[in-house]
Amino acid sequence: MVLARVEFKVLGPLAAVADGRVLPLGGPKQRTLLAMLLVNANTAVSADRLYDAVWGEAPPASAQANLRSYAAVLRKVLGPAPGEDRLSQGNGGYCLRVFPGEVDLHRFEVLVARGRAALAAGEHREAADALHEALELWHGGPFEGVAHHDVLLGEAARLEESRLAAFEDYAEARLALGEPREVVGLLRAETARHPLRESLWAKLMTAQYRCHHPGDALQSYALARTALRDELGIEPGDELRRLHHAVLTRDPELGAPPPPAPAQPARPADLWQPTVQVPSDDADFVGRRQLIDRVATLLGPRSERPRSTPCAVPVAILTGLPGVGKTALATRLAHHLRNEFPDGRLFLHLDGTRGPQRPPGAILADLLLSLGVAGSSIPETTEDRAALYRSLLADRKVLVLLDDARDEAQIRLLLPGTPGSAALVTSRARLAGLTDAHLIDVDPFDDEESQDLLRRIVGPRRLAAEPEATGRILAACAGLPLALRVVAARLAGRPDWQVRRLADRLADERGVLAELTVGDLAVRTCVAASYHGLAPDAARAFRAVGLLPSPEFPGWALSALLDADGGAADPEGSPAEGSLAGRPCTSAVLAADRATDALIDANLVQIESTGAHGRPRYRMHDLLHAYAAERAEADEPRSWRRAAVGRVLDGWLARVRTAGDQLIRRGTGGHRPGEACDLVGWLESERTNLVAAVAFAAGCGYGPQTAGLAAALEDVCHLRNWWDEWEQVARAALDRATADGDPVAAALAQGSLARACAVRGRVDDATTRYATAIEQLDALGEEHHAARLRIHRSFAVADRGMAGLAHDDAASAAAVMNRLGDKHGQVMALRSLGFALVCQQREAEAVDALEPAVAAAERLGHPLALADVLQLLAWAEIGHGRGERAARHLHRALAEYRAVRHRPGEAYALLALGRMHTELGGPGQAAWALAPLDGAAAVFAELGERRGEALTALWLGSTHAALGDTGRALSHLTTALTGFRSLRMPFWAERAQREIDDVTRHAAP
Repeated sequence: MVLARVEFKVLGPLAAVADGRVLPLGGPKQRTLLAMLLVNANTAVSADRLYDAVWGEAPPASAQANLRSYAAVLRKVLGPAPGEDRLSQGNGGYCLRVFPGEVDLHRFEVLVARGRAALAAGEHREAADALHEALELWHGGPFEGVAHHDVLLGEAARLEESRLAAFEDYAEARLALGEPREVVGLLRAETARHPLRESLWAKLMTAQYRCHHPGDALQSYALARTALRDELGIEPGDELRRLHHAVLTRDPELGAPPPPAPAQPARPADLWQPTVQVPSDDADFVGRRQLIDRVATLLGPRSERPRSTPCAVPVAILTGLPGVGKTALATRLAHHLRNEFPDGRLFLHLDGTRGPQRPPGAILADLLLSLGVAGSSIPETTEDRAALYRSLLADRKVLVLLDDARDEAQIRLLLPGTPGSAALVTSRARLAGLTDAHLIDVDPFDDEESQDLLRRIVGPRRLAAEPEATGRILAACAGLPLALRVVAARLAGRPDWQVRRLADRLADERGVLAELTVGDLAVRTCVAASYHGLAPDAARAFRAVGLLPSPEFPGWALSALLDADGGAADPEGSPAEGSLAGRPCTSAVLAADRATDALIDANLVQIESTGAHGRPRYRMHDLLHAYAAERAEADEPRSWRRAAVGRVLDGWLARVRTAGDQLIRRGTGGHRPGEACDLVGWLESERTNLVAAVAFAAGCGYGPQTAGLAAALEDVCHLRNWWDEWEQVARAALDRATADGDPVAAALAQGSLARACAVRGRVDDATTRYATAIEQLDALGEEHHAARLRIHRSFAVADRGMAGLAHDDAASAAAVMNRLGDKHGQVMALRSLGFALVCQQREAEAVDALEPAVAAAERLGHPLALADVLQLLAWAEIGHGRGERAARHLHRALAEYRAVRHRPGEAYALLALGRMHTELGGPGQAAWALAPLDGAAAVFAELGERRGEALTALWLGSTHAALGDTGRALSHLTTALTGFRSLRMPFWAERAQREIDDVTRHAAP
């Protein structure tokens, strides 16, 4: 069936004409509906936007039914299109199908583009003719006779601005042709209607001067100045003032148009008419400068393109996650490159993520129609259509913008065939099959770009008034341009709202997507389109990622979620020795890998980094992660979700136990940073995830995994000085165990929390928690656990005025460890006993207790335990006055600490070395103490080890006093005194005070 051509008119009174007959468009609301559909022709317009256009802010309850009725009447009046309705409904809105040349607005835009291209090329007569033809299409204001609510008012203002800009270009072309008299009257009329538009006054003054009427030009300047001062309170701008000066001085350059450009051979009008279909550019577009420059170089003039394949058609593919702004960037690029492609800029939205895929043949038919090929002349086969399409583009400079491509097959036949033209493609898929194309990743905005976009739409003052709330909104949007536009539109539409109101709404992770919607913009809808295009296995993998507590995750976690390897430790996550062997290549593992690849290809997951072991870490954007969590809760049974998460937590537990055991047995040594088994690197890279895993497990009711992870992390936190993380993990474990009614787990978590409080100097809190935990474990008959807590309490209280309790705890724990045969526990108990004896100033007994501990640690092969015992043994030997033995122990301890890269232990050994030089060295050896003490002080300060800082300050004070530097001695001793008092260390505080008194007394005249 051949469609009768309909001529739609919006540049004046709204009308539709078919076969010379004016079609009856019905009442005001039907006409408003048609106007809104025409300015968005061939694009689905949401029902909400149509409600706003037809009824404004107060649509009736029957709006949906009324809209459906109006659409039915218009559909009947306008008639069908080939194979589909002229007016169709779908995707939550309505779409009006129009063809090239049917809408006067589209013809206007084509003619204006042609005129501007000619103007830029110096073809002033061709420019004037095209622009005059464009302006002749106007017969009044846009949508004349149609009720204007806010939506259409904005469109009308935009179209009127387009008309004015085209008129100014027309006046410029006529002035360049030396025809000022033909535009003076027109310019007078326009300045009367728009007295605040300085560019119109400038062209009127130029025309008047070139008509040899300088007095009229000066009078026009006076009128312009009066209008600007009266209406806006400002003076004319630089351009108008310079023009005024040129008239006054009779500048010869003002008196004649520039010389015409050399004539170009005329091109037959029926051979080619440039077609410009690119949507309007975003007025609030921000950022992307580097990407624009890069793509402009790839697609721009052939002489500037990279020297790869000079005869190839340049193709750039903009790819990225949903809502990242690929189409907006492509549109900006198409406008930016208008001079490089004067023969046309075609635009096709391919609907790659919505509905059934349109075949290339149908798309080629649309392209040929837009290029002026009559419907009857379009070939039948897809191959012939592609051949005709490429023939039409041959030797021309046309940019083809293919938006939202689904896959390579959809666009291969749509690419131009000669290098004068170029293609710009946007796709959520990576389209790696187009090997000759330039694949360009479009990333989310950085903080500066995000703030810039919000400021442009919402206004800088409003955001500056609430910086904290603005920061929370930026964090919630995570740089996704679509999300930023939604929140900006919501704030701009509600000037009565405080920014904090929307920030509070976005704070709920479960409800964030519900808030990120306005009009036809919705983050959930955008992401859903990509999700629904996934194969079933990839879709389940996407949902599974939503179960993870963090959007950043290692590859093994996804395998565990999908039960590909049961969450067992494997080389990509295990710090254990011998972990270089690959995973078993089972069908489940291969399926998980394929699902991961599908998510990467769809830009739903990105590779965040690749470790030295060669296995990547992945990241899903925060808002996609929220949608994945929604889908998992909606589409997966609770039993599957809990089992999947349990496997991931078991995987973390296996890895942390391995890491903790390795730290205790041989610390972090044996591997250089960056090697596959670099324990420190692995721990630090997973630090946030480990804490998040414990909090997540506790919050979701995984009691055994919470307790296991907290216990496994205890030594890791202690040895790595993760004080904040330690406390967070212990509190989470205590809360979970208390809620589950698990007394053993609660007591162990309480003990871990006591240990964390002790290292931070909160002695009262620590001793209370230790007492509670030990009492509970004793009552439950858990003597092994109780003995370990007594060892930790002994270390915590020995030098804080409770050396007797520390001695009793250590002796009791040693007896239990001997009876149970816990060799490592025996070493720890003897070390704690030695420390208690040192604090009681019973150094000889401490040496007797610590020497067997050295031998036991050597037999165990635990270098950290050995170094700790040696360092304490040296401390006791110093107190016993045996410097040579102390030095041997310290040098050996330092070597062990450095081998395993344990910095806190190294710092304490340096402290002991400095003490040895100060207390046991001769008169000339005090200065030798400064280097090790300064080294210890630097490490303690970096780690935040307050006890070590205070002790180091004490011996630095003693050393400077021995060297006769009273000022430095008093400064360090005062620092030590303050630290000891804060840490509740009375023995050391008394010593610091005594030394301060001694130094002060000797310094007195």
